[in-house]
Amino acid sequence: MKKVTDLTRQLVYLKHTLDDQTPSLEEFGNYLVENKLANQARVKSIMTKQKRITKMIHVYTDLLNSISSLFTAMMDSHLNHLMKYLDSAALVIALPALISGIWGMNVGGLPGKENENGFWILIIFVSLLTIGWGIFLKSKKYND
Repeated sequence: MKKVTDLTRQLVYLKHTLDDQTPSLEEFGNYLVENKLANQARVKSIMTKQKRITKMIHVYTDLLNSISSLFTAMMDSHLNHLMKYLDSAALVIALPALISGIWGMNVGGLPGKENENGFWILIIFVSLLTIGWGIFLKSKKYND
């Protein structure tokens, strides 16, 4: 992308230079013809080449801008798909924290409070829930 940006910058400089030098070149050609330092056909040939080069630079600049816009759109699309995945993955991380946070509140009547295996039951439940959610997310397609 850096090369595209550098090339675009160079083409813009070249385009402006050619646009600015065209009137000067025309005046110089007229001077050469008036003072019989060059013939009319030679000056006209130079001016035609100048116009062709200017036109080509304008076309290439437009093409490069189109390609640059395409790259930007592709990168935006890729970033959107990545963000979909990361948002879903954040849920996998937040789910165990939410369940253990609720389970760890200092209120009476929590399930498994009197059971000596209550902690391990909670860990197994949260682990199974997280693994299940992870499998579900892995099976989703993020390239729509």
